[in-house]
Amino acid sequence: MDITQPSAGAGATTTDHGSFTEQKSQMSPLNNGGGPPVNYPAYPYGGEPAPQEIRIIAPPVQFRRFGNAAALGLITFGICTVQQSMMDAGMSVGYGHGTRSMTAQSISVAGIAQFAAGLWQIANGDTFEGAAFTSFGASWFAKGLAQVPGVGVEAYQNNESPDLVRKQKGLIALTWGFWVTILLLGNVKSHVANIVLFATLNLEIYFECAGAWTGDERITKAGAWFGFFCGLSAMYNAAAILLNEENFWFNLPVGNWYTPTPLRDEEGDLYEE
Repeated sequence: MDITQPSAGAGATTTDHGSFTEQKSQMSPLNNGGGPPVNYPAYPYGGEPAPQEIRIIAPPVQFRRFGNAAALGLITFGICTVQQSMMDAGMSVGYGHGTRSMTAQSISVAGIAQFAAGLWQIANGDTFEGAAFTSFGASWFAKGLAQVPGVGVEAYQNNESPDLVRKQKGLIALTWGFWVTILLLGNVKSHVANIVLFATLNLEIYFECAGAWTGDERITKAGAWFGFFCGLSAMYNAAAILLNEENFWFNLPVGNWYTPTPLRDEEGDLYEE
């Protein structure tokens, strides 16, 4: 029910509509010498200005919520990782073949979609998943863009020695291994499914680095197998988010093993670590 009551100012009323407040400043000769109210912008279309100004107070930040985009980030990463790993391990078309067929999916699915999921998670206040999804989304986008004819990456590498190109890829994998190790350490208090995901991702990247530096295909294939299980772990984590008791018969187990220690703030109220 709307409750309208006169305010102290002449010609002004305040109307409460639930959680919003509308302050209406009526036109009056007392306001600014007969012109528009002082706090009202100039009317841009000529003639008389609007008879009132409506100011709507936005809801607090904690009520501006997006849906959980973690499932989107995990499934886009998992699908493309499984496909790429199968090709790198020679499970489908043979070792080192067919990877260019991943170009479109690397750009759109694991690239743009995963990057967008990371931005949504940052908007949700989840800095960890936001940093993980945006960084890997950008990496997949760059990987797919490098395969596009005319960009110049492939032509540039063709003019370099194969050993130099191989070591460059190993160096890139090494630096990404450092980042994934940080993500793994940030998940030690998470559930087992998340730990398995980042542990296998670490093994994939470090084996890829070692295989690139040594030129041993067996090491590279071993890393691809770790990537295959990493992608499956990401898909399982996405399924665990989507399939719950609200839309499924039961919650998928993820192995929650860590119980936060209750702490007290300065006022003595309990909160979780």
